[in-house]
Amino acid sequence: MPGGGLGEGAGGIGCELLKNTILVGFRRMHIVDLDTIDVSNLHRQFLFSTADVGKPKAIVAREAMLKYAPDADITAHFKNVFTFSAAFFRQFKIVFNGLDNIEARSYVNQMCVLGGIPLVETGTAGLLGQSSLIVPGVTECFDCREHPTPITFPICTIRSTPST
Repeated sequence: MPGGGLGEGAGGIGCELLKNTILVGFRRMHIVDLDTIDVSNLHRQFLFSTADVGKPKAIVAREAMLKYAPDADITAHFKNVFTFSAAFFRQFKIVFNGLDNIEARSYVNQMCVLGGIPLVETGTAGLLGQSSLIVPGVTECFDCREHPTPITFPICTIRSTPST
């Protein structure tokens, strides 16, 4: 399945999404993630190793994907998803979302709806995980349903000792 895709998030769900998109034939993609690799990521984010701790997830994930498909054209963005405009999103045929916060997921949803781009929306909120396909004008969008506001720290993001 050739085509261009955008992968948002290279964490627990994002690693699976990236691996699966490469394995089904995507060869052009962009990976966006503002986070760096932490020791606590290593038990569930199989693209990373202890040598990668402290490095940007998007850049290391790109290198890992090229091991699966050396011929792939993959661009890594170590940036916040909020810095990308609707014009950036319009260049993709599909967007895969693997984010862990409601605000970022909502933003990506809005950009995809504006651009008429299908969105495979996956994410977590604490121990809850979900996935859905959003096709603008055909299916319900991410913001069309209510999402509970998390009142605790997402377990997957807690470091050794939380500071807040």
